[in-house]
Amino acid sequence: MKLFGVVKLLALLVALDLTTIATAVAQPASPPSSKADDAFTYYYRDPRPERLVGVLDSLGKKPRDWIAYPPVAGILAVVFATQPGWIGKLIPAQLDARLATTIAAALQLSGQPVSRDLQARLAQAGTDPTLAAQFAGLPNRLTDLRIAIPTHLDILWGASFASGDGRYVLMIIDFMARTANRSEPIALEIVRVAAGVGRKDSGYLATLKDKYDQRLLIEIAYAATAAWALTSNAHQHGFVDVTVKRYISEHPGTWGAKVLAVLKAS
Repeated sequence: MKLFGVVKLLALLVALDLTTIATAVAQPASPPSSKADDAFTYYYRDPRPERLVGVLDSLGKKPRDWIAYPPVAGILAVVFATQPGWIGKLIPAQLDARLATTIAAALQLSGQPVSRDLQARLAQAGTDPTLAAQFAGLPNRLTDLRIAIPTHLDILWGASFASGDGRYVLMIIDFMARTANRSEPIALEIVRVAAGVGRKDSGYLATLKDKYDQRLLIEIAYAATAAWALTSNAHQHGFVDVTVKRYISEHPGTWGAKVLAVLKAS
């Protein structure tokens, strides 16, 4: 999986004119194409912080769209929380606004105190307004994050790949299941839209524009994207697969579990 293999959900939904939808959701894609992607995506397999030394510098040297940074915030939040002594060693000497905003979000989620010197460095680098808006209102612990926008899904996927901890995967499952468990018809829509997300095909989703109000349609789109990411990642990451299977076995008869089972089998 390529950590930065994100899909712009707004592009998928452009025919629906849902301009209020956030523009990115973390999605599994092709195998890693760079050492940075590999180090982040599979960090949980060898969780030594020294492996990340210099990785953040590479982010600053190769400009990326803002949607690449929320997963990094989740990864760094785990690393900072578990290895606080490495915070200063991992942060590059030169920071741009996007990386500084991402590091600030990670520190917030890690619950670690921030020294005055580091606060000054982050402030000097500036703030990226788009990321600042996406990171607004983050809690002081990752487990207290309540998913409301696709960026939160990105953060939790990053935390998952940093830790190999199924807790974060379960948070994504619970988010998806809240929508799927509304009814059988909604669960079926999630399965059908998820299949389209995998193909980057908005054809079926476009047919739902006149069937549901905008709020519910957005909810279905988010849930479908989460469901597809869950089952796709389950094929590549053992801890994700274990968590998904456990959820299915522990929630028999629920529409959320059935969505996952159908997509895993497809």
